[in-house]
Amino acid sequence: MNRPSEPADWTLAQAVAHLRTDRTAPAAYREALAARTREHTHLNAYLHETFHHPEAGCHGVLSGVLLAVKDNIDVAGVPTTAGTPALRQHFPSRSSTAWERCARAGAALAGKTALHELAYGTTGHHALGPPALNPSAPDHLAGGSSSGTAAAVAARLVPAGLGTDTGGSVRIPAALCGIVGYRPSLGRYPTDGVVRVSTSRDTVGVMTRDVHDARLLDRVLTGPRAHVGTQVLGVPRAVLPAPLWEDLDPQVEQICRAACERLSAAGWELVERALPGFSWHDVLRSATLVPAHETRCALAGYLTRHPAAPEVDDVLRAVSGEDVRDLVLPLLGGGGPGRAAYEEALNSARLLASRLDALRRREGAHVLLAPATTLPAPGKDVGAALVRPSGEASTFLTYIRNTAVAAVTGSPSITVPAGHTASGLPVGLLLDAAPGADTMLLAVAGRAARLLPGREDM
Repeated sequence: MNRPSEPADWTLAQAVAHLRTDRTAPAAYREALAARTREHTHLNAYLHETFHHPEAGCHGVLSGVLLAVKDNIDVAGVPTTAGTPALRQHFPSRSSTAWERCARAGAALAGKTALHELAYGTTGHHALGPPALNPSAPDHLAGGSSSGTAAAVAARLVPAGLGTDTGGSVRIPAALCGIVGYRPSLGRYPTDGVVRVSTSRDTVGVMTRDVHDARLLDRVLTGPRAHVGTQVLGVPRAVLPAPLWEDLDPQVEQICRAACERLSAAGWELVERALPGFSWHDVLRSATLVPAHETRCALAGYLTRHPAAPEVDDVLRAVSGEDVRDLVLPLLGGGGPGRAAYEEALNSARLLASRLDALRRREGAHVLLAPATTLPAPGKDVGAALVRPSGEASTFLTYIRNTAVAAVTGSPSITVPAGHTASGLPVGLLLDAAPGADTMLLAVAGRAARLLPGREDM
């Protein structure tokens, strides 16, 4: 592995190595990344920069490295705004367990990053300023909802960062910005101290520039009771589920097909299979209705942790973005989807999980492979609807389509860079595994990334 000389070019593991061996002083490392951040303020990646905070220790496995943290994850003494007006002055006194584990491992905070308001969208628009832009093409958006973390990692403002993922909020912006985005199995990471929109779907996730760094952060975040998962023996075997390869942007399909051809040429066993009984209507209904039913309870659960925080309905009433208002105002006073519809959506998710499990077992597959998103990054002027070959479609539903599958089934899922469109927009390849098989998924993803035109060879 080559060892870049500039701190901004270091991966997480490389930064740890430099800081741990005293080849670079922590203060010099911090100033180098702060300087690069000042050069890239046009990306709007951060809501709150914290380079002035005390330095972390350099003796843990993260050894003084700087991480970006999505601004719905608590870090004591730093605002957690979730990009919404009612929380603009919200300063938690306690850190989330996720951040505490990173800090105990030696990490320092570079800053809290921009996000779609309340983490409830895919474009990154929020109430505190302009949305994060895509480092590969600043006239395009970074995606969402973990937009700022994706932009910061892709622009090399930090080597890695934390986001959250409900229906694709880590993996979508990671794919659109050309980095690695990993959503673990549901329950693998702690979620206390996180502003969530769903109690049964939300999870903290990690964003890095290579899979090795995702594995490193996974070990930190899982703590002492990590799920083990199955190791990969022999040739990886993958299934390409036919519905996830439908209605794609032509360049996205071409790039992801070429990525699969590279894997096949390297000896991977790939098969494409239909999914009898599969329904996009059911998947997307479960992906949206379940969080909608749970949002008020999830947000209230977070706010009660903070005695000085506003009431849940006050937060919902003050929502700024029109797209988010349309989603949350019906929830005031306990409104929203009823219990029967909620149970139906949960049953639909269980049925999908059962079908995918049967498919993996029948084919002896380690992972499912698909494009992470059906389209590359949207332009800055994107609205609530897109014009597709099949007609007008919801921007939100279009971008969460493929990532929603793992979200509704509680499965681990990761996107790795697959290539770029003719105009330079990144495209990601999505790998999903069975719930609990995180260790195996990360191993397979690492093998895939080394074969693809991405960042794994840095």
